[in-house]
Amino acid sequence: MVNGFKKLTIGSTSNQEAFSTTLKGTRVSLHGTTYQTSFGVQSLDLVLGNGVNLSSSTLIKEHDGGEYSPLFAKHFISEDTDEQTKDQDDDLRIAWRYKRRVQARFSHSYDLSKHRPASQLQNCHIIEETDNLDVLVQQISDICMQNQSSVIRIVLDGVGMPITNDFSITRFLQRIKSTILSSNTVILALYPPQCISDFLNFYLEDFFNYVLTVKSLSCDKNPVYKDYHGILEINKVGTMNTFTMPLYDLTDRFFKVKRKKFIIEKMHLPPDLSETVSRSSSHNSNVKSTNLDF
Repeated sequence: MVNGFKKLTIGSTSNQEAFSTTLKGTRVSLHGTTYQTSFGVQSLDLVLGNGVNLSSSTLIKEHDGGEYSPLFAKHFISEDTDEQTKDQDDDLRIAWRYKRRVQARFSHSYDLSKHRPASQLQNCHIIEETDNLDVLVQQISDICMQNQSSVIRIVLDGVGMPITNDFSITRFLQRIKSTILSSNTVILALYPPQCISDFLNFYLEDFFNYVLTVKSLSCDKNPVYKDYHGILEINKVGTMNTFTMPLYDLTDRFFKVKRKKFIIEKMHLPPDLSETVSRSSSHNSNVKSTNLDF
C-alpha cells in the first residue's frame, strides 16, 4: 500500500532548515533529540556540545570577583541582538540561495573594540532589582508568552542576593524553570559562591543544566599562565531528551581577552628545552674528537 506520507527525522537537513526558518539562530543537536542555540562564544559552544539546548539554564560561578564573568553575559546577550538586527535588515538584496544560508548562521564573532549601538537594545527588557521575586517571575512569564517566535535569552545577575534566604531563591528558580519548560528560552545566571551558603551552592549545581566556574589569574604570578587571563572550569554539561550520556571533554579551559577577541582554549605549554640542551652539551663535551681513516 502506497501512501503520501514521508518519513522525516529530527536530524535531517530538510527538517533542520524548516525549523531554522521559523526560529532563527537554532539548529538540531548532534544527537538529534532537541534544538540548540549558541551561547555567544564559538569556542565555548564546542565545549558544551555545540551549543546550549533550548529550555535549558546555565550557571556561572564567579570566583573572579566579577572581573571577567560579565564578559560571558555580554556575549550571551549579543548573540540575540545580532539575530534581531539581521532580521530587520530588509534592504539587503542578494541571491535567495545565499540569503537562506546567511539566515541559517548559528553563531557570530564579536569585535571587543567596538560598542553596540543603543538601537540594537530596543527589544531588550532590563528589569531592575526587586525584593519581590514573585513579581519578577510574572514579568519573565509575560515576556516568554509575548515572544514565542524567537529565542529568548534571560540573564539573572545575582537575583535574590544578598538579603533573600535560601528558600526564597530555590522557590524562585523552580518557578522560573517551570515557566521556560518547553519554550524557546535559555537562561544564564551568575552567582558568587563565596557569598551564598553551602546548601545553596550544592542546590545550584544540581539545578542548572550547565555549570561553569570562572577564575581570574590576575593575582597568579606563575609564568606558565602569563598568556592567559583566567581559568574556565567545566563542572557540568547536562543532557536533555535522551537516555544516553554523551562523552564530553570536561577538562579545564583557559581564556584570554585580546583587544578584539575573546578566546577560550586548552592551555598549550611551550616545550622546555633547557634540560635537553644541557644534556646534549654535556654529552658533546665528554666525546673526544678522533681522526678516523677509512
